[in-house]
Amino acid sequence: MKKNFLIILMMAALMITGCDKTSVSNLNRPASDNYATIGKSSSKESGKPIEITYSVGHDISECNGCIYINGELGHADCQGGGNACLVRIRIWPIGGQPKGETFNVMVDTVWSLTTEDFFNMPDRSLTVLDATSENQAYLNIPAQLVYRDSLTHQFTFTGLFYSDKAAYCNN
Repeated sequence: MKKNFLIILMMAALMITGCDKTSVSNLNRPASDNYATIGKSSSKESGKPIEITYSVGHDISECNGCIYINGELGHADCQGGGNACLVRIRIWPIGGQPKGETFNVMVDTVWSLTTEDFFNMPDRSLTVLDATSENQAYLNIPAQLVYRDSLTHQFTFTGLFYSDKAAYCNN
């Protein structure tokens, strides 16, 4: 009887510590479909394009009003937090390659994000697959609501930065 009790107790302890280790090790690690690659060609004022792929959005059933649309709380497909949609776009650092700690980018793929005049960008940390240094292991994009430029129809993301650790958990 004591033997069975000890075995059950040890198995329970292993399961608890195993689950605990798994949840801790995944903290602040970007999902495998959140990544960036730096393009080889350059232009747009001597910069290199950055191709980014990330998950975004949630189902309307999971939304209690996540964005104000024309003064009303509502839902926009494939926008905001979540991982319902996979987005692939190309961005260009404004003014060439990033020169400071933070930088702004213009979305080159005009209609790939949405046909709406706004985009609710959640915060994301993207693994840089071809990082040139350890300090550039992650491209971090802070959460922001951006509006389409009326002339170019492009979106501009602001405050991006590189880091050696993921700044966001990509929820």
